[in-house]
Amino acid sequence: MLGWIGRLFGLGRSTSPTPQIEAQPAPSTDPAPPDAGPSAPDDAQTEGALLQETLLDRRQRAQAYLFSLQAGRGSELAEHSDRIRALLDEVLIGRLLALSAHWPETRSAWLRLDPASLTHSDLPRLAGLNAVVLLSPLTDLSATPEQVQQIRALQRGGLRFALRALPGEAWFESLAWLADHFILDFSQAAAPLQRCVAHLNQHYPLVPRVALQVDTVDALDAVWPLGCVLAAGAFVHQRGDWRGRPIAPEPLRVATLLAQIGADSENHEIAAVLKQDMALSYRLLRFVNTSQGGLGHAIGSIEQALLLLGRQQLYRWLALLVVASSEREPGNGQMEAALVRGRMLEVLAERLAPDARDELFVAGLFSMLDMLLQVPMETALAPLAISPAVREALLSRSGPYAGWLAIAEAGERGDPVSLFAACRAMAVPTVRAAHARMAALEWVLALSEPKDDED
Repeated sequence: MLGWIGRLFGLGRSTSPTPQIEAQPAPSTDPAPPDAGPSAPDDAQTEGALLQETLLDRRQRAQAYLFSLQAGRGSELAEHSDRIRALLDEVLIGRLLALSAHWPETRSAWLRLDPASLTHSDLPRLAGLNAVVLLSPLTDLSATPEQVQQIRALQRGGLRFALRALPGEAWFESLAWLADHFILDFSQAAAPLQRCVAHLNQHYPLVPRVALQVDTVDALDAVWPLGCVLAAGAFVHQRGDWRGRPIAPEPLRVATLLAQIGADSENHEIAAVLKQDMALSYRLLRFVNTSQGGLGHAIGSIEQALLLLGRQQLYRWLALLVVASSEREPGNGQMEAALVRGRMLEVLAERLAPDARDELFVAGLFSMLDMLLQVPMETALAPLAISPAVREALLSRSGPYAGWLAIAEAGERGDPVSLFAACRAMAVPTVRAAHARMAALEWVLALSEPKDDED
């Protein structure tokens, strides 16, 4: 079970306050985006869309995040001038450095940068995030001697570099001997992909490979025999055929409690259900006593815990427990994506009413519930007490919350055009979407931090 779950549910031995799950206002200061301010007067309509793809290992565990900023105007991609690319890279580096306080040692931050950003003064600091830089030149030219020296110096400082496997192209041939990782693009046809693999097998057999643009689970099965250690792509969002499968007992018990809260049952009725489940009662009491450490006395009864926690906080705790009870192993990419979505939508909708923000948190959190429980979404939602607007967004991607959810989903899929369009449809500046995503990721990483006094 993830460390954040243990602390959130009061399972660890720590007595320090649990990170609060209430929404926090977004900071008023934000790195200046390339679409605002006097720093970019000639490109006032240019925006930067932040994309975050999760790199998974063979066991579907999140091992790294691949970040990039893509320029656009409205819902169209914009031409990447040298000036715009430099601004985008500077913003991206700054946003990643802001995560360094909570960055886990076991994760890597991958980022796409222009080769001109090799001289950025803050780039060496990304070594603290186990960073891997994927250099993306606009033209196929050989790396200059200066660029080779810069890469080698940054590698000595702890940074690593990835290179797209494009044998025969000048950029690849000039830097392949320095690469720490090779990228295999699975969107290309089978024949050129096979030639790339054959070239790597012959000349660089020991350099790890990473597969991008892996669209299906079937394609994912073909990734690992080719020497890939990580993969990203649309397969993460592919649903299986789970018709007829029931919900497992543990999430079903939690869902029953959620339904009672939604039906406005009395506290003594909810307490009666909780008392029938010793493990759940224990978790609730541990959670309340850990998160309310300043009371000066222990909470010893379920009734007291319910009164102190309140319906809204109890609902959130149970909603998180539904996701956590999916029996996925620690670090599961889908579970983390669901958490990021929930928190991102809550932060993104900071100007909406509190009830709407709460519902958006639940919509994001439950948006992958069918995949986590491996049942159809209709089955997963059937026992849950959720609003019609949330249910509509999750079942048919329609209704008032569908547009917000589309922003979160587009940013995960490496699709800048869809992200620009989704933000435009909701009148949300892409810089706000970027801030919300990074704030959500920081929240999840903070919850994942191991504590010294935990088992």
